[in-house]
Amino acid sequence: MQRKKVLILLHRDDAAFIYFKYLVKLLIKEWKALGLAVDTIRGTDRFVPADIVVPHLDLTVVPEEYRNFLNQYPLVFNRHVRDISKSTISRNLVGRNDPYAGPVIVKTNLNSGGFSEARLIGHRHLLNAAWKRLTLKKSTDLRPEEIPWAEVTRLNSSDYPVFSSLHDVPAAIFDNEHLVIEKFLPEIEGDSYKVRYHHFLGEREFTVVYQSRNKVVKATGAIRNEVVPAPPELHQIRKQLGLEYGKIDYVVRDGNVVLLDVNTTPALPASTQLARSIARHLADGIHSSLHR
Repeated sequence: MQRKKVLILLHRDDAAFIYFKYLVKLLIKEWKALGLAVDTIRGTDRFVPADIVVPHLDLTVVPEEYRNFLNQYPLVFNRHVRDISKSTISRNLVGRNDPYAGPVIVKTNLNSGGFSEARLIGHRHLLNAAWKRLTLKKSTDLRPEEIPWAEVTRLNSSDYPVFSSLHDVPAAIFDNEHLVIEKFLPEIEGDSYKVRYHHFLGEREFTVVYQSRNKVVKATGAIRNEVVPAPPELHQIRKQLGLEYGKIDYVVRDGNVVLLDVNTTPALPASTQLARSIARHLADGIHSSLHR
């Protein structure tokens, strides 16, 4: 019997894919161990027959060229996921005149701080001096009056600044189309903050909660982590967004899920052992899609 083929579609300019620590790289190894054939192509210049395609474009918005190319295939992960910008997925955005009185956090509208767009679609000139200044400082050290917010196009996602209220947010941020303002709704336990990473592929899922002393929690700076079950509400969120592969960042407040971020090209967690566990658990999820 002919082996089923998985095709990984990369952006045509993603020459650095081989250097980046993406979860899909471990999944490829697991899929091959399961007896699947795996091929990788860049761009849309040639059609390669495949039973299922995993788009791995690492962009916030999927270009129309790639959407049209994927229409040739019967099975595509995340086929209907076109835009994962904060302005599209967030339920907690606030504006200048909102009555919200709590703390807020400033993020880039683009995913992953806007790094991928700078790397892949010719926006390297936007990595300006203002952005570089921000990446060198932690959010707790920022002096808002020092930053030319009108010029900022990129932010290190580990250093998204938190302000005590909307009144403390510099005016230029409200007018900057590259930035969004969200309610800051952390999950707190004792003197630490939590974030939950929900990894998924087809019907398989793997959720890890990380704790940190930092307000903006990242796996790399966590003081501990724990594998936990995912709340049922996440399944509905995935269905609404059309997500079949990727990672959802969220917290739980008063028993409710607060969605923070969506990523369709997740990176490896800092722990090698944890990364392998996630990949081994998720890999078989591709079969549920192949058998649809």
